[in-house]
Amino acid sequence: MKTLSNFICVVVIFILFLLTFPQSNLASSSCPVEGQTMSKVELYFGLNIPGGGKVEPLVWQKFLDNVISPRFPDGLSIDKISGQWRDAKTDKTIQEESRMVMILYKRSAKAEQAIEDIRAAYKSQFQQDSVMRLDEINCVSF
Repeated sequence: MKTLSNFICVVVIFILFLLTFPQSNLASSSCPVEGQTMSKVELYFGLNIPGGGKVEPLVWQKFLDNVISPRFPDGLSIDKISGQWRDAKTDKTIQEESRMVMILYKRSAKAEQAIEDIRAAYKSQFQQDSVMRLDEINCVSF
């Protein structure tokens, strides 16, 4: 019986400790002292144009300069990648050169709208079915 009482006492003390521990310390403990929590989005842009042709390097650069960069002027990263996907209509695997744009940002309605505007603009301008979006939360320090 005494063991059970001791156990209950330890549990109560532990719960009280958790309740009094500052929430800000819990949130910041996931990042190093100098780090901050930021959202990361990766956008994948296929370069094949339906019906033939490709988004040429100068055309891609113009899209980057006029559509993406103005919405995220603090910076971004771009990778040249190769990808593949299965065409649902023909059941064939399609390989294509692509660009992956990675953006770190503070989550806000404005930033989310900017990301969706970029996706919509690319799909419209280059007759794309989709622009894949991959989201994460990261600890970032500069």
